[in-house]
Formats: sequence, C-alpha cells, structure tokens
Amino acid sequence: MGIRFRNFIANIGEISKTDNLEVNMYYPLSRKILCGAVFLTALFISNPAQAQLEEIEAFLESGADNATALTKAYLSPLPTGLSTTLNSGWTTKAATTKTLGFSIQVRAAIAAVPTSGQSFDASQIGLENVLVTGTSTSTISGSNQQGQTISSTDPNNSFSFTLPGGTGFEYVPTAMIQANLGLIKGTDVTLRYIPETSLGDYGNVSVIGAAVKHGLNQWIPGGKLLPVDISVMAAFSQIDMNADLEFNPGATDQVVETATDTFVLNALVGKTLPFISAYAGVGYQTGSFELNMLGDYVIGTGPATTTISDPVSYTQDSDAGIHALAGIQFKIAILRIYAEATLAEYATVNAGIGIGFRN
Repeated sequence: MGIRFRNFIANIGEISKTDNLEVNMYYPLSRKILCGAVFLTALFISNPAQAQLEEIEAFLESGADNATALTKAYLSPLPTGLSTTLNSGWTTKAATTKTLGFSIQVRAAIAAVPTSGQSFDASQIGLENVLVTGTSTSTISGSNQQGQTISSTDPNNSFSFTLPGGTGFEYVPTAMIQANLGLIKGTDVTLRYIPETSLGDYGNVSVIGAAVKHGLNQWIPGGKLLPVDISVMAAFSQIDMNADLEFNPGATDQVVETATDTFVLNALVGKTLPFISAYAGVGYQTGSFELNMLGDYVIGTGPATTTISDPVSYTQDSDAGIHALAGIQFKIAILRIYAEATLAEYATVNAGIGIGFRN
C-alpha cells in the first residue's frame, strides 16, 4: 500500500518557558501519532464500501441513464453517512482552547445506516426499456446477497445482469487527522488534512476541512460567572475518493471519482474540569455527494456494440439536518481521549486519541 504522507504541522509561534517540559514530551509523540493516523485512516476508508464502488460498472450494460439511476440508488447511504461522520468530532469541549493552546487528534467516526437505507426496489427508480425481476436489492450498506435482475426489453440491445449485493456492513466509517489551535478573544480553529493517499487497489483518498469556535460567555452580562461554558462553532470539510475500473479489459482511463462536501453549525454548552470535560449541543448540518464515472466504455456485442463516454454523473444531497450531540474528553498529562455521539438521520459515534497542552 504505497502511502504518501507529509507533515502538515507548522510552527505555531513562541511558547513560554514554563511549557518546555510538556513540549519536549509533545513533539516526539506527535510524530508517532501522525504516522499511525495515516494507517488508521487507510484502514477505515479502504473498508468494503470503497471496493464496492467497482460494482457499479456492471450497471453500464443498461445504458447511461439507467446506470445513473442504479448507481444513485445503490450508493444512496453514502451522502448522509459520509456527511454525518465528517460533521462530527470537531470539538472536545464547549470552552475554547486557550491562546496558543494546541492539540493533535486522530479520530474515527462511524454512522449507522437505518434499515430503510439498506435496500431499494429497482422497479421504482425510473429505469427505461428494461424488465426488473425480483422484489428488492441491497444498497451498498445492505446484506451481501444478489439483488434483482435487469433484462433488456429492446430486441436490438439484448442484455441481462443481476444487481450486486451490499457489503453486509451496515455502517459508513471515516477517519480524520486534525489539529486545534487557540487564538485570541475566546476563539480557536481546528484544521483537518490528509493529503492524497494511495490505498493500493482501492484507489486514492484525501480529506481537508476547517472549523472555528467562539466563546459566548464574554458577551453575556455576568457570563463569566456562569458555571458552564457556552460557545458556537461552524465547520466545513471535504473528502475525495476514487477507484479504478476495468469494465473493458486493458482500458486505462476508466475511473469513478467521488467528492463529499459538508457544513455544520453547532451551539454548545459544557463544563471543563481539571481532568475531564463534558459538553452537549444542538446544530444543523448539510452535505452534498458528487459522483462521476469517467472514461470511454464499450458496451453491447456484435452490431449493437457502442461506446459511451463519461456515462454517470450526479449530485445527491444528504438527508442530515437538525441534530443533537454530546461528548466527553479525558485528560491524562498530555494524553487526550475523546468520545462523541450525534443523534441525527444516521446516528453517529466519533472517538479518538490525541495529545495537547494548554487546552
């Protein structure tokens, strides 16, 4: 697995001498955590769902329009699943990080696909000039059983194929590496970044994102006397994935590319103690999933042979919207342990470890 990785941590300025011992411990550990994070990310994102992207090439036999409808139905859990996981795990507490406080986090998230998102009926998605046999087909997150049969009703273009089963994995996972930095005036920023990383036969993946959190106690009359911290945060992120296809043996330009863009806005309240922080909140999230199947594809046999170029392209919005969340952080010296749960269209759990100081 030829993983390419480069450090994304830059100098953050002068640090007071009183922090020297903590910093001396911090940097060697940070390098180890960052290297391990790439392998964790590859493990999560190169799950069966990534490989299953190749299954959609079979849909091309039915033509570009039908292939688009089948692809959209088969991969329907991804827009909401990826959006919900990417929109989670942006914070570790309601309070903002102290000025020049810093942490590096490795976090993994997993969204549970409800039963309604694990299957579809191909006869109800607008297919044209085909006969659908059978009652239902698994989505990518459904059971690993063959689905309905699609047969041509056009005597000049004969074909028949069975829709693929799902992964048998009823979840959508992601992983992320992120760094948090405290600024001034009760504000901190969090950055996510994974450079384009090769996952061998699974293709490539990259992640980028940023978040800003601002404390509100300073603006509330008597807010500094409140027993809890109140803040708001906003974040965006993007994950790009692709996989090579071999619909026609020997072809080198056949590929499927996906991009998921997300945005989340949260209002948070919580309490920070010396060794533990707890928070809860409500928010609103959105997401958009785009897929493009690129290249030239030769379909049919004999006189019916034809070539179609870039046959599948669509954008699908996430069903996520209003959500509730709660999380906790444990601090042991410079070690941090995180956990967060989000209740939305797809329930999501986000957990991880990290190291930090002055946060």
